[in-house]
Amino acid sequence: MKTCYIINFYLGERRKQLPEYTNDKLFLLKKQIEYLYKIKNSLSKVIFTFNIREEDYEYVSEIFKIVPKFINGTEIEINFRNNIGMSFAAFSELFEKHRSKYDYFIFNEDDYFFVEDNWDIYLKNKFLTSPNCGYFGMVVREANGWCNNKKHLGHTTGISSTKVLNEVYNKLGSLPHVLSNNYKDIEQVQIDFTHEIVNLGYDIYDVRNEYIVDFALTESPQDVWIFFDWNEKYLFRSILSLISNNYTYWISYDDEFKLHKT
Repeated sequence: MKTCYIINFYLGERRKQLPEYTNDKLFLLKKQIEYLYKIKNSLSKVIFTFNIREEDYEYVSEIFKIVPKFINGTEIEINFRNNIGMSFAAFSELFEKHRSKYDYFIFNEDDYFFVEDNWDIYLKNKFLTSPNCGYFGMVVREANGWCNNKKHLGHTTGISSTKVLNEVYNKLGSLPHVLSNNYKDIEQVQIDFTHEIVNLGYDIYDVRNEYIVDFALTESPQDVWIFFDWNEKYLFRSILSLISNNYTYWISYDDEFKLHKT
């Protein structure tokens, strides 16, 4: 049962960025490599995909220098694509390219890091044991007016099977994405990315019964939302909370984020 882990990178300015990234646009890449070395996993392949602009070409040779061909025995692939459609377009393209080779796909973005050993095994086991699961991720958002009553995962990071993703692909001709860099378009795609799985009759789940989740807000440079604070440990961390204590955090107690009784 092979698992492909796709991490999407962007090398330009961000709405929210740390001084470490301002000073070194490859900072997040180096940090991802560091954590893949020190946190155990059983992945079959890792793909670093870069949404590249013309002004980013100066980094390409350095990327090839610092990215190893293997990390702890896992093959690493480097992929470059034009900077359009942000992470979801990258996920769609790479799923289409590799869907015949792997049984599971895990999607992530460059500023979040898995910090628990064997995190991929945990994700796969939860996917397999959660009833009628189509996607297992970090924070489920319930159907509400603000999202056009579309239940979805509010954080992209998570796992699905090739079987489920193929059903979405066969219905739409791709995974949900847009060839646009407009944030409003991307916000809608984030909703549709997992809601299309719900539309197929599957359920979606999150880590609330086992792990805390921190979500670094893009609107404010030093704010973090904390979900599921009744747990004692984190499965993954935002770069802000991973390397800094200099932030304000807010704990969410909204009804949709309460503990699931088992």
